Amino acid sequence: MQVVGTNGKGTTALSLARALGAEGHPAGAYLSPHLISYTERVRLGGRYASEEEFAAGMGRAIRTADEHGISASQFELLTAGALLMFAEAGLSWAVLEAGLGARHDATSAAGAEAVVLTNVALDHTEYLGDTVEEIAAEKLASLHSGSTLILGSGDRTVVQAARRACESVGAGLVEAWDSELDPAETPELASLAPYARRNVALGLRAAGTLLGHDVRSETRREVAARTGLPGRFERAELRGVPVVVDGGHNPAGLAAALDGVCSVYPGRPLGVVFAALRGKDIPSMLAALKDRADSLRIVRPDNERAAEPGWIQREFGPRDSRGRGAELEGDVGEALERAVAEMEETGGVVLVTGSLYTAAEALSRLRRSGESGERLDEGR
Repeated sequence: MQVVGTNGKGTTALSLARALGAEGHPAGAYLSPHLISYTERVRLGGRYASEEEFAAGMGRAIRTADEHGISASQFELLTAGALLMFAEAGLSWAVLEAGLGARHDATSAAGAEAVVLTNVALDHTEYLGDTVEEIAAEKLASLHSGSTLILGSGDRTVVQAARRACESVGAGLVEAWDSELDPAETPELASLAPYARRNVALGLRAAGTLLGHDVRSETRREVAARTGLPGRFERAELRGVPVVVDGGHNPAGLAAALDGVCSVYPGRPLGVVFAALRGKDIPSMLAALKDRADSLRIVRPDNERAAEPGWIQREFGPRDSRGRGAELEGDVGEALERAVAEMEETGGVVLVTGSLYTAAEALSRLRRSGESGERLDEGR
């Protein structure tokens, strides 16, 4: 089972795997990227792989590649190691989150009997194409005769591309964008942020399609209660101030995070800590923040591809919703502390977003705080 799409792949894949397990069909999940530990990439049944299991599985994949003179990328080795671990664990299903597109993605080598497409937006255009239609074609390229596509998008362009792709290779199509995904029809998911609700519901629908029957209400409640992935709308609390960490790294993902914060914490002031990688659509993301952020801090995560805050300021002049220029900060931890201090005075909420690298640094800071008694909900 392969999960492809621009946003929401991880949550959808995890929800699908958990639903299959709750219905009596243990599933492994291969997820990417990791934020704190490589072990976040592999779930065996209902738990993450241990460091020992992960090292053993990946070690075997590396040795096999070396013995046969195979030149493989890190992602290819990780994918091979995960599949080996799933096979040895005797799991009924493997759920693979694609890394980039599908045509040349390592997860496509598994020849999945079913593919879930979450959505399509403009991201990674340097690799996948300049239009939604071109990107959709890349994400649908792993379909083959006899496979099934479970489509989670109602975008007309994407739907048409999906229908053409399925017809051309002889694949089945389940259009999952319907009333079954309406929040009003899924009360078990009502407490989730809007985009998380959509992704979890899609995972549940995919599980039902694979099993040939709707999943039980008990399964829906269990999956809804345990949806979290590190850095995907992960909620914490620092000195009494709610902090949401979300690695939204494109305009659609950032907009979903902002909608989620406003849904979960309605009417509260919002302080944002933002950083992005070079090559991303930074102007569009800053435009969204200008409409919603009561204060804005620009930082640089520890990554060679990170955009410099000074460059962002010179090129785009980022401002908050009150027209004030963004504050430039030295690092993510300092920016988080200052944003929390400001929101302490106003009863507000802090959102850390723009990159999964930014999310990882924020989570490291928050988890250190959690060891000293402050609460962190890891969503596991």
